[in-house]
Amino acid sequence: MLSNIVQNHLDFIAFILALLAERFLPLISWYHPNTALNAVFSAIGKRIYKSKEPKSYQYLAAILASTLILSVILIIVVLLLEFAFYPELLAGLILYLCLESKGIDKKALRIAKLTKQNQKSTARELLKPLLAREVNRLSSPGIIKALIESLILRTARYYFVVIFIFLAFGPIAALAYRLLTLIQQAWRSDISPNSYFLKPLKTLLFIIEYIPMRLLALTIAASRASKQSMHYIKHYGRHFYQTNTGWLLSTCSASLGVQLGGPAVYLGTRFNKMRIGTDRLPTPEDVPVIINRLNQARVFWLLVIVSIEILKVI
Repeated sequence: MLSNIVQNHLDFIAFILALLAERFLPLISWYHPNTALNAVFSAIGKRIYKSKEPKSYQYLAAILASTLILSVILIIVVLLLEFAFYPELLAGLILYLCLESKGIDKKALRIAKLTKQNQKSTARELLKPLLAREVNRLSSPGIIKALIESLILRTARYYFVVIFIFLAFGPIAALAYRLLTLIQQAWRSDISPNSYFLKPLKTLLFIIEYIPMRLLALTIAASRASKQSMHYIKHYGRHFYQTNTGWLLSTCSASLGVQLGGPAVYLGTRFNKMRIGTDRLPTPEDVPVIINRLNQARVFWLLVIVSIEILKVI
């Protein structure tokens, strides 16, 4: 009887095990496959990116390079799933490798603690790998603001969106999305964010993230400061440089009662991004608060997923 239950729900069991493993047994970046992939993707980007080439070249080079990368990796994974004795367990392993949340939380708390102790140089060095922007001149409030924004967006993309795609479209789709985010992350470290080379990836990721990012934003809005969150979405989120990001940062800004967004420097160039909110600047004490808000959203959607699975059994 028990073996039949396990067999019938092996895919859901593998899903839960992947979430638990990511939460309590996260891989260290030193031996995580993403570290090696990031280095490979960065080398490919440097090889094919030519800043002086016309717009058509930038688009074509980015599309062909990302398509080639996805094709090679996904074909290998599809073949492994096809011949695996328990493809559900392999799918769970893929989800585990795609997720990234607990490590970000730990690093964020450490950076907040260092900033509170006025160890800004060390805090900046720890913050640097999390951002594409320059951090060398950030003040203490600037460090915390950039940290909170990175924490929100990374948790949204590398946890909530990955799970949404995994449940809706399967492990291959989730892996494809995660590879796209890794490619963009690797290329952004050396390429200006307004480059035509990055535009195809940005557009594709915007479309993929459209629904899950807004669902997460509305979940956070519903849990606290709902009226203020809707006001911020209307006045800031819809006019932000990227509306998916704008929705999420707007609801989090309203929830925390702090100001987010604002100008940022990328590769020596200042980009005048919109400021969200007119409240106080964030402090180190706000970091555990936003982690708690994201954890509440995580628990809520986990309960929804479990409830749906139970209803399917009934």
